[in-house]
Amino acid sequence: MTIDQLQARVAELQRLNEEPEADRRSIEEEFDAIKAELEERKHEEAKKAEIRAFVAEGAGEPIQHFETTTEERRMYTVDTIEYRNAWTKSVIGRPLDEEERSALSSAGSVIPTMTVNAVWDKLVKPAELLGKVDVSQFPTYVRFPKATTNNAATSGAVGASITESSDVIGYVDLVPNEYVKLLTVGADIDHMAIEAVHDWIVDNLTGQIRYAINKDILVGSGSNALKGITASVNASGTAIPSSLTKASLLGIMGALSSQYQPGAVWVMTPEMFYTEVMALTALNDYVINDGFSQKLFGHDVVLMSEALVSSKETIFYGDPKAYKVNIFKPLEVKTFETATTTNLQFRGATLADGELLDTSAFVRFART
Repeated sequence: MTIDQLQARVAELQRLNEEPEADRRSIEEEFDAIKAELEERKHEEAKKAEIRAFVAEGAGEPIQHFETTTEERRMYTVDTIEYRNAWTKSVIGRPLDEEERSALSSAGSVIPTMTVNAVWDKLVKPAELLGKVDVSQFPTYVRFPKATTNNAATSGAVGASITESSDVIGYVDLVPNEYVKLLTVGADIDHMAIEAVHDWIVDNLTGQIRYAINKDILVGSGSNALKGITASVNASGTAIPSSLTKASLLGIMGALSSQYQPGAVWVMTPEMFYTEVMALTALNDYVINDGFSQKLFGHDVVLMSEALVSSKETIFYGDPKAYKVNIFKPLEVKTFETATTTNLQFRGATLADGELLDTSAFVRFART
């Protein structure tokens, strides 16, 4: 409140105090508070007047204000968009400013966290085998235990002697295999926005490497590559009939151990699924085809052209979680300039290995 308003309130309180039913105690308290505030205001005004008079006589000197000119330097960490863009510019050879060069130098030019995450999201697709198997990311040589002989538990009377059942434990050793893709692009990439270049690199390199790893999970030889399910599981002596039936599909399901039934998936070629399985009118209530997600008897269907093994239509049925993949190193991207053209080459590489830990986790049926 201004001084005038405070004085007006004092006059109002004096008027209220004269009324017969007035609350004189509260009026007195407010009156004392206003009086104290008025005294303080008058003291402040007097002090200000004294300072103004002092300055007017020339005794006061102007105060200098110094503005800081320290330039704020942003710090780019590997999980920021700024670092990702700096890394992308470095890969395609565009000039970097001082901050970007410093960021790349301090971080050792490691692949950005956003790029690693984008690669992983595009590498592991739920509808593909790599998105269904057991994937780990250990950077060194890995050994997983594998029960080559697994005897059942025994029971007996309490206190009676126990007949031991011994198991034999083997191992699956995973060692790095390099999966590489080389892309060649023209100099016109220099006209693309940085984010577009980044997404283009990730999409193309990851897509090709993902396809190679998915293929090897099913049919890899195990020599400088993943060991595929085909190399681990023998084909059943019962062949897929030339005319597929509901009974023959149920027979394939019934051949798998109950231990692996809950997480089992189908693997077959698109031709087998669309032209034979879905053509069976007897399966109308058992096939779900929702966009790119298919189910047969309640189990996911993974469509792979590689299920045409040795030119024979083959159906796999089993639990992909029994297949172990280890990614030893995330996708690494390097760039090269060709000597005779203005083209750029991008080399994407990752280290991976995989193998089926239990060969009884899948059954394999082929058409003769």
